[in-house]
Amino acid sequence: MRDESANQAPPDFLFVDYYDDNPQNRSIETQKRAFAQKTHQRKKRIAAVERLKTVTLPLRQRLPLAYKAVARASKPSEDNTKDKLESEKDTGTITDLRNLQFMQLTLMKRVLSPGKQLGQGFVDPFQTASVPMTECMDSFFHHLRHFTIYRAYPLDSSRMSAWWWQQALCQPAIQMALLVSAASHQTAMNTLNNAPSQYLQRSIREFLRLRGDTIKTVNTLLRNPDAVAESTILIVGALTAIEALTGNVEGATAHIKGLNALIELNGGIETLGHMTLSKLYHADIMFATLTDTIPTMPLTSTWRSEIRQEAMLSLLGTSFLESPWYTGLADTMKTFLRVSQRLIQYYEIAQLRQSIILPTDNDLFLLLEHQLSCARYPAVGVETLLSCSPIAAASCLLNEPLRLTLFIYLNMRIWHFQTLPIMQKMVDALRECLLFSGTATVPALTGIKQAAPEVLFWILFTGGMASQGHEGYSWFVDQARDLAGDLGLREWGDGREILGRFFYTEQPEEQGGEQLWQQLGLHA
Repeated sequence: MRDESANQAPPDFLFVDYYDDNPQNRSIETQKRAFAQKTHQRKKRIAAVERLKTVTLPLRQRLPLAYKAVARASKPSEDNTKDKLESEKDTGTITDLRNLQFMQLTLMKRVLSPGKQLGQGFVDPFQTASVPMTECMDSFFHHLRHFTIYRAYPLDSSRMSAWWWQQALCQPAIQMALLVSAASHQTAMNTLNNAPSQYLQRSIREFLRLRGDTIKTVNTLLRNPDAVAESTILIVGALTAIEALTGNVEGATAHIKGLNALIELNGGIETLGHMTLSKLYHADIMFATLTDTIPTMPLTSTWRSEIRQEAMLSLLGTSFLESPWYTGLADTMKTFLRVSQRLIQYYEIAQLRQSIILPTDNDLFLLLEHQLSCARYPAVGVETLLSCSPIAAASCLLNEPLRLTLFIYLNMRIWHFQTLPIMQKMVDALRECLLFSGTATVPALTGIKQAAPEVLFWILFTGGMASQGHEGYSWFVDQARDLAGDLGLREWGDGREILGRFFYTEQPEEQGGEQLWQQLGLHA
């Protein structure tokens, strides 16, 4: 039998004594089964290594550094190694060799790291691109990730880069438009930096080729019956911006005309998503700059509301806490206002970042509503109101109207119950509270108006939004109109600022606030 010492490779065969080889000899049977299993597993490992070599060969050929397989040298004897080390110590060969090997390994680790291969613009080993990529296109993609996107989106450029590439995976024309943008930017940088002529000429040739191929692809899309899609509009918008940025008046003019036609065929600018609109507005601004005109595409109210939400959230509810009448409110009402401020801010942020939502978060609003339903603020005595200052009287009168308005706001803006019959009961309760609480000569509406007109405007405006389609709507509109006139409000922006410092947000699917403002009929 072959020697099976630990320092040698596993044997390729097994000697078995013929006289001992019988089914009754358990030791021989166990030895044969173990040998067969080890041999099978070794062959599987060798086959897997060969398959891996076959798969990785194309990738190795595309790496930035040449790959050369190194044959495994036989292990030198210990004595020979010592002799060789002693002979090379004085010449410094070993030190140089080790430094060279260290540099090569460091460079290869940088090149072959997952971040470089997948996230930093080198060749995609999985070939996920929707169109075949050449060496120049890989270079443009690298430029897109490192330069173009970062300059086009000063904030959160990594997420925007991922978003654009997600669109490109579904639509080859978008990928080509992105590469055209990168090629255009790279050509401009090469020109400004006085790059060698061969690189500059190559960059220009590839840019022109890509632009021509992209336009052909878009023209092919437009010949199809289903060409009027948002993705097609996004592509044409991107091409318009590229032509405008490169100073091509003729090309930009042609694209902007086609873009406007596509938008109309798609149903108008209001039908487009936020990210598509952002690209179209950018293209419109660049075209206006190029032609010394003004932008023609209207900024939709939905698009404006989506970008203003987070900026306004920091001010949400601040007017409650900063007003002089706040200190005179009931302690429970102060708690309700602070809790409502936090919950409404959280709700608006969660609409934009749904990853922060927990399964029980809906119950936070249910808990607040339960507490508001259980609370009651009794009417204030006439003697107390007459003996108080106007601000103190307003504080006493505000508790119940604030409770009812908070409850209406939650059911209208959080639960979206504005159109349901139950909303009629809520607005009726608020109207009665404003008219019939207080005193016979000074109802709550009048007392609050004298010392706290801004919060009363928020109460009336919220009641007006909630009462649309219900009885009592005209009363809230009339009262809000008169109070807005007393406050000197003429433009929606002025009214929006006051409302936003209490509890008001513009949600994309609901435009009740701006519509109500138009009903007020205020003019500058």
